Amino acid sequence: MIKFKAGEDRSQQLLFPTTINEYLPKGHLAKLIFTIVSTLNLDSIINKFDTKGQNAFCPHLLVSILFYGYSIGVKSSRKLSKACEERLDFMYLAARLTPGYKTISEFRRENINEISKLFQEIILIGMKLGLVEIGNIKVSIDGTKIRANASGKLSKDEEGLKKLLEDVKLKADSLLNDAESVDRQEDSQYVNKRGDELPKELKKLESRKEKIKTAIDELNKEKEALRKSLTDQRIREGKSEKLTKAQEKKIKGKKINITDHDAQYMKEREGCIKTNYNAQASVDEKNQFIVACDVTTECNDKKQLIPMVDLTEQNIESKVNVCKADSGYHSGENLYEVSQKELIALIDDPLKQRVNNDNFIFDKVNFIYDLKTDSYICPKGNRLDFVSMKNGKKTYKSIGCKECSGKSDCAKKSNYRKIIRNEHEHLIEKNRTELLKDDNKKEYQKRMHTVEPVFGNIKYNTGFRQFSLRGLIKVKGEFSLMCIGHNLKKIAEYCKSKQLKLSDCLAH
Repeated sequence: MIKFKAGEDRSQQLLFPTTINEYLPKGHLAKLIFTIVSTLNLDSIINKFDTKGQNAFCPHLLVSILFYGYSIGVKSSRKLSKACEERLDFMYLAARLTPGYKTISEFRRENINEISKLFQEIILIGMKLGLVEIGNIKVSIDGTKIRANASGKLSKDEEGLKKLLEDVKLKADSLLNDAESVDRQEDSQYVNKRGDELPKELKKLESRKEKIKTAIDELNKEKEALRKSLTDQRIREGKSEKLTKAQEKKIKGKKINITDHDAQYMKEREGCIKTNYNAQASVDEKNQFIVACDVTTECNDKKQLIPMVDLTEQNIESKVNVCKADSGYHSGENLYEVSQKELIALIDDPLKQRVNNDNFIFDKVNFIYDLKTDSYICPKGNRLDFVSMKNGKKTYKSIGCKECSGKSDCAKKSNYRKIIRNEHEHLIEKNRTELLKDDNKKEYQKRMHTVEPVFGNIKYNTGFRQFSLRGLIKVKGEFSLMCIGHNLKKIAEYCKSKQLKLSDCLAH
């Protein structure tokens, strides 16, 4: 007869019942999160509660549930509420209380700013444990598109919004006429019937009308702000205030989403264009520990490099030693700003593969600039002299192109080759030269194993591909919550690998 292991009788009562603590093994992530949250200062949240009325759930308890849920990929308030009833790890955090999904959802929504501010405290705990090496801080900065909680079909320009508003008005009028017709018919049968309530569908349409009107007002404000920004830029560049046709077209075509006004159309990695936010992260190389995060409505990353470096230094309360970023952050302005800081920056150059490449022999990168003579030497040995300067950009031309054997490939549509040199071109050239050094090539490649796996974990392992909240401020808070969850798992893994007792470390 086959023998199997016999477990405990499920109906057997215990003389000394086990505690919730005993159901979870030592070093469990839930226990670590409970320990960390118990040390956090939540006075800004606690002070919102009133002493009158029914006792509320403790903020430490609800923050623990949120932190743990986001760290393991359970973000839905309904799923979190259900887990508190069914799962031992959540029972441990909730002390066997069962907060409803509305309680969890409203707590997150109303305190998202306060919760996101706890991100820096988590970073400092990680640094105290040794996850970040002070004095040798190497960070990689990158961005990723995360879907907004809004349909792309509801992103409209001003003309589209007005057409949608007209459609809603027509539908509302039609419903009102139908309702009046029904009322007249019923009045003949039911003399005392009130009949003054708005139909459900009509209430929805009235609400939608208000949303569209608000969106139109908001869009007009954004268009005016864009016009001012473009005009100011032209003035700074020494041009007339009158905008070009392309700039006017850009203003006219600006769109806004009815559901989430801050969400923007952005191209994703696969090439499709959807309503997204651009999430940014600065990750320390040593243990893939996130030291700064942010969310922006900018479609590209160029303007995010310096703010992310500054935010990193603010969070870690120390200087960044090495900063790495991909070609999305490459610009002369960024390289200039970085040069003013005490750090080494390796920002990928999108043109570095063209250097000494036979397929791009006459590309600008293969023309050598001579600082002494303020001129360029082309790959065929001809010189390009300085001829003019406008808005900080220098123009160089060659007079020896007609007799050159490479003219058909170098100056196809002109009698001479022309090169424009920007005011920060020397920094671009210096950065390119540094990137092509063997040691720096190996150093830069580490970026692929630093920040990209973090986004992979967040988007694929935990399934965070769309925000639950709406509006830039709340979305920033939700992404901070996601990054907190990632960091807490890193702390747990680090403590386990180093056999550290978290409570002892936090006591010092």
